[in-house]
Amino acid sequence: MEITSDIQLRGTAWNKAISELGDIFHTRTHYSIFMLSLSIGIMYDRRIETPTENGEDIKNVPRNVINNNDNGKLDFYFQAAILSTLTENFTEEKRLELAFGEKTDFNKMAFLLSFANFGVEKLVEQIGTTPIDSMENIKNFMVSTVEGRNFDIDELPIEDIDIFGE
Repeated sequence: MEITSDIQLRGTAWNKAISELGDIFHTRTHYSIFMLSLSIGIMYDRRIETPTENGEDIKNVPRNVINNNDNGKLDFYFQAAILSTLTENFTEEKRLELAFGEKTDFNKMAFLLSFANFGVEKLVEQIGTTPIDSMENIKNFMVSTVEGRNFDIDELPIEDIDIFGE
């Protein structure tokens, strides 16, 4: 994916995540938080097109940081998102064309940013009172997701719920 401009991170959640988690993600803070938020949004398959804003400064991920550190990750994330999302009503052929085709007018970065906007909301929920608390909360959130105990994503089927201890 060719990145020709900075990625603008707008909204209250981005500002809070960057200011509160900056001690944890002190190297390439904006980039690291963006990539983590993007993966969370894709994992949940939820998007926020226009995040809530309260007049905060717009943060951004500089394109040179992306170009120097990406190594194809954004292409991979885009392919995973476009092939698996239920938020768009594309045919299988269109999904494959967008994921693996050469040229397209589809705004891949805006599509990915909408997933990251949702992901940063989930990330902000993990912020604790200290950086150590935040790290522990993020770790527990990620572990529960990997182990299938994140019931926001992995709903428990009704037949698996033992209501009466039978």
